[in-house]
Amino acid sequence: MLSNTALDMSIFKKDINFYGILLDKIFFATTEQKLKLFEKITEGIENGVIKPLNRKVFERNEVEAAFRYMASGKHIGKIIIKVQEEKGFLNNPLLAYPQYYCLEHKCYIILGGLGGFGLELANTLIHRGAKNLVFTSRAGIRTGYQQSRINLWRSYGVDVQILTIDDNITHENCKKILEFAETKGPVDAIFNLAVVLNDCIFPNQSAQTFQDSFKSKAWMTKQIDELSRIICPQLRHFVVFSSVSCGRGNAGQTNYGMANSVMERICEKRVKEGYHGLAIQWGAIGDVGLVADMQEENKELIIGGTLQQRISSCLDTLEIFLLQDRPIVSSMVVAEKGNANKSLNIYETVAQIMGLKNTNAVSPKVPLAEMGMDSMMAVEIKQTLEREFDIFLTTQDIRMLNFAKLKQMSIKSEQEKIFDPSETDINNLKNVNTLFQKITNSDFIPNILNELVTKKEVDEVNIIFVPGIDNCLKVFKFTSEIKYAATCLQYEILNVLNENHSVMKSAAYLLPVSFALI
Repeated sequence: MLSNTALDMSIFKKDINFYGILLDKIFFATTEQKLKLFEKITEGIENGVIKPLNRKVFERNEVEAAFRYMASGKHIGKIIIKVQEEKGFLNNPLLAYPQYYCLEHKCYIILGGLGGFGLELANTLIHRGAKNLVFTSRAGIRTGYQQSRINLWRSYGVDVQILTIDDNITHENCKKILEFAETKGPVDAIFNLAVVLNDCIFPNQSAQTFQDSFKSKAWMTKQIDELSRIICPQLRHFVVFSSVSCGRGNAGQTNYGMANSVMERICEKRVKEGYHGLAIQWGAIGDVGLVADMQEENKELIIGGTLQQRISSCLDTLEIFLLQDRPIVSSMVVAEKGNANKSLNIYETVAQIMGLKNTNAVSPKVPLAEMGMDSMMAVEIKQTLEREFDIFLTTQDIRMLNFAKLKQMSIKSEQEKIFDPSETDINNLKNVNTLFQKITNSDFIPNILNELVTKKEVDEVNIIFVPGIDNCLKVFKFTSEIKYAATCLQYEILNVLNENHSVMKSAAYLLPVSFALI
């Protein structure tokens, strides 16, 4: 109907009528029209005039099976998920995930809100209905990105205010922040994202480094906690951002970890006294924030046994935390101790995805599509090959794969892993770096044979020393204590003919000259 496609006129020979109903038009109909349509449909179903389409019904806990059944393309009619029983459904509560929403007439404070995480948090609050935001910052707007975000929010009709505060966190300054926010609307939530990092191991810490970390964390949280109980009577959420360096420990962040620990104790006290308090121990965050700013070349870093968590995942997790009652929570992506997928080759990985326990019972020449691989399995196989093995195949290639080809790919992949030149980093060869720090260009002598300084107490024996890859006799300083005569044979590329590449040819060229000179 939307495409205005013509109907085959032959169907009207059966003396039938055709009625077209656009469902979206019903939403704009009057109540009388909706009731009339409902009565007609109900009457038609009872009389058998209206017959429902063929259907396959799945229970609400069988959603994955329903999607796989749909992807197989073998069904006729509709696939329906049965959310609840038809009888008495009005009295039964619906299972649903709760969501956090902001109130338009209230105000939201984000301490240290102009950082990477703060801007993303503010954007989420605005999308959830916030119309009044108050940011605090030590430096104010510094980048064009910060200014562009604020301009965009103001174009939405959001009242965005930025308060610049210095490092001197006093009772009076905190009071002014809350009183100013209350003029914009009753404060509904306070988020403390402020942070000052001054990392060093504990013996190098000082009273000043602890004070720097405590100002924006512990001291400000303590002042805001005490004042908000009086100034902000409608406060619904009191949230502080802690760190895994507090919950799990970090030898280089004892000051930062202690400041976070103080904030967590404040939140526990608030909850015990009947107020809201929430401290979130975040792991490393990869997209925005301090770790992202310090990260180089987008490398995957493992910090304290955790990987960087995507900001989208953090915001989804934050919503879950806001809707529960525990004062101390944590969110992190734990790095795998041993990558299970890497221990499997391509052959075993695909068999695992397809649920095949005994691949020996499967014909190796049969394509995966004929073994029951549906579209969801194909997508999973394609993504796994790209992510884990750097193998890029089209969807058609995946459908034509068989286990014989997979075994060949596994063998080739294992052979390539025997030696991977890309994994050799010359900058990490510490011994080589140390060697070249000791040897200078002046130490290299082009002569093939060089007599070493020894005691020469015994004349019958002459020792020949051959250097290693350095080709330099300077490494034989210990020869001054040798009783015999000694000579250094410098196997240097300048002293070897171009055609002499093998050890045997090089020896045939160098040794006769050496013994003749001796």
